[in-house]
Amino acid sequence: MLRSLLWRMLSILILSSNPGHLVAQPGTFGGGRVVELEVPAPALKGNLLDTPSIQRAAIYLPPSYDQQPDRSFPVLYLLHGIFDEYDVWTEHFEVPKILDRLIENENLPELIVVMPNAGNVYGGGYYRNSPASGNWADYIADDLVEFVDAQFRTLKHAESRAVVGHSMGGYGALNLAMSKSGVFSVVWALSPCCLAPIEDLGFGNQAWRRAFAVTEPGDLRDLVDGRDFYTLAILGIVTAFSPDRNAPPIYGSFPFDIVRGEVVLDDAAFDQFRDAFPVRQVRDARDSLRDLRGLGLGVGLGDQFSHIPAGTLEFSQLLGSERIPHRLDFYVGDHRQEVGERLETIVFPWVVERLIAK
Repeated sequence: MLRSLLWRMLSILILSSNPGHLVAQPGTFGGGRVVELEVPAPALKGNLLDTPSIQRAAIYLPPSYDQQPDRSFPVLYLLHGIFDEYDVWTEHFEVPKILDRLIENENLPELIVVMPNAGNVYGGGYYRNSPASGNWADYIADDLVEFVDAQFRTLKHAESRAVVGHSMGGYGALNLAMSKSGVFSVVWALSPCCLAPIEDLGFGNQAWRRAFAVTEPGDLRDLVDGRDFYTLAILGIVTAFSPDRNAPPIYGSFPFDIVRGEVVLDDAAFDQFRDAFPVRQVRDARDSLRDLRGLGLGVGLGDQFSHIPAGTLEFSQLLGSERIPHRLDFYVGDHRQEVGERLETIVFPWVVERLIAK
């Protein structure tokens, strides 16, 4: 039933919006260049997962950056997904080449693109503030933005700053739009995870039981060695969405107990747990979301993570009920298929068109 509904939604457009140290790498065919750098991350100090408070990032500088030293540029921040790093943008999706082509063909004004790392032992901190996994929202919106604005010739106002993310990064882009009002003015979430604890993110997934069974550091090492993706991802969700500094080694609390092998919900804790997800936050964030110059959502119909299409649709419906302008795109593809192509043909042009580029 969900799949048939999603197919009917395929062509619908909902309420379309108004329009450290540097290591240089050479650009291609006269295009831009990428620099890699280390960024101070004071927002991550004191996290309980031993994530470093110095983070790495890659930055694309457009072709005219060196030729026009008096010119400043709009900025787009690209947030990667769980267990990825910024090389998913630079290598796998070939974002620098995409940007070079779009700029060379005059389909995109020149801009700076920032690609930070945001991983930890559980694959990532979901770009949320947490006393356990660290204040990742503060790192991106405060530490990183301030660092980039100080080090590079950026247009230093929200109207010239966008954030785009994939999967965990898609969630992160939306979380920043709702929790860090006034930092970014255009947002696009590609296959955003974790908008609602439903489908494969619900407690019917056996990975929740394996996560609940972790009681000592050796259990965590076994999960890492066994590459148990779902269980590690759920532990990351628990530390980011339901943190508890007094509950080692996970440093998070579960909204249920296991009784004779069955999940038994704690109703109050489960309600609080759900409140941490975006589908419960749209109304409170209504003004911040309405103030955006553009808000876009895109998801493949064949996404392997079933909560992503379902959660994206539910989130979009809630945006509509609150009269929050946005664009919703469903397309044929899975979690990673078509991402590079859609960045080039849809996302980058749509997002940057809504930025003030001077």
